[in-house]
Amino acid sequence: MMDAGMSTALELQKLLTDLRIEQWLQEDVFHFRWWFLLGLFFLSASVWCKVVDKSRLPKMVLFLVLTTVITLILDEFGEELTLWDYPTDILPVFPPLTAVDLASLPIIYSLIYQYFGTWKSFSLAAIIMAAVFSFILEPVLVWSGFYQLLKWKYYYGFPIYFALALFIRWLVVMIYAAAEKAEEGN
Repeated sequence: MMDAGMSTALELQKLLTDLRIEQWLQEDVFHFRWWFLLGLFFLSASVWCKVVDKSRLPKMVLFLVLTTVITLILDEFGEELTLWDYPTDILPVFPPLTAVDLASLPIIYSLIYQYFGTWKSFSLAAIIMAAVFSFILEPVLVWSGFYQLLKWKYYYGFPIYFALALFIRWLVVMIYAAAEKAEEGN
């Protein structure tokens, strides 16, 4: 049996979900921004499928999935803490701005991983990518109404974008090193 506090929290969550769905149906779905995000998602995914190095597919997919999971988590934290908001969602009950979180950002990160094989070249590319995301793409997303800063500044994202790229590359290297070591032991 649920206590009264839990029941109230569940009722509020249900009400909020119902409000999000209603707003999405009235203001987002089939409007220009919604179509744009949907198109961006499919374009990004198809470009990745065409240019990904198929000989390194397991590594590339691991890099892509790790990036996707981490960016979704970070985005959820930011939105939950009201640091930023995404006025238009592809789906009303899924993490926000799915075109960026599930396709564009992970694909760009993974392609940097694919084309810049050394730590030095990867780090330089990650710095450039972090700068472009923080100081060009985010302002464009704000200007175009896809992204709204609440308690966030563009320059906060720069070290996060950079550190995220380095961390995910390190993690993939460690996972594959552990797998190779285990394979040698067999």
